[in-house]
Amino acid sequence: MKLQGFPKRYENAPPAGGDGWLAHYASACPVIESGGILVLYGGHGTGKTRMAYELAKKVTPPRATYKRGGIVMDLPRIYTTAVNLFMVIRDTFNKDSDASEKQIIKELSNAALLVIDEIQERGETPFEDRKLTQIIDARYMDEKPTILISNHSRQDFAKTLSPAVLDRIRENGKGLHFNWESFRKQQ
Repeated sequence: MKLQGFPKRYENAPPAGGDGWLAHYASACPVIESGGILVLYGGHGTGKTRMAYELAKKVTPPRATYKRGGIVMDLPRIYTTAVNLFMVIRDTFNKDSDASEKQIIKELSNAALLVIDEIQERGETPFEDRKLTQIIDARYMDEKPTILISNHSRQDFAKTLSPAVLDRIRENGKGLHFNWESFRKQQ
């Protein structure tokens, strides 16, 4: 299994805990296993990114592998922030870019699991809205799970997404509210 872009801080972290966090994890697993869209929202430091890491590491999404020359290969499980995602796409407009916009969109669309963190930090421009919808729509069509993470409330987060994405979340997704105190404050 290939994890790409996930924060290094979780590689040797102690086991995650807390009754709410563990209940959310158990509720999230079937969404990932069925290729759905998982929305994690709530305050800073409540374990949303950590949950995405644990899900990527431990849960098997549908079609997580492909065959190349008779050899079974793992598709990557990719983590990115919204700001980084759009910076990478915009970088393809540079004439010296090694990748095309189409290649970046295809890589993100084909990943076994895609995590987009800090979704509230994007510019919400028509360009970004179209690209986000394009990526999520491609993943939805192929039943590949996506995790969207936001520090916004459910209502504020929903206002930032296109009607098409919201409809897909309602159909085959789940929102989990991380409504407890920051783990960082508890330490």
